[in-house]
Amino acid sequence: MREQKEKREHLFCPYCDEEIMKTDFPYCQVCKITVFYCPQCRKPVPRDKMVCPHCGTEIKGEQS
Repeated sequence: MREQKEKREHLFCPYCDEEIMKTDFPYCQVCKITVFYCPQCRKPVPRDKMVCPHCGTEIKGEQS
């Protein structure tokens, strides 16, 4: 019988390194901020960036 390994993805706040819950909109309870991730590389991206500093993907925000 094959054992199926469970893959758990741990997310950490890029500002304080505390572990945060994996949800659609990860929220750090310590920093009190919603953490945004690049849709391409899934690395944390500062809110004010329009291009991911890790992979160069364009970040599309809310349109006014």
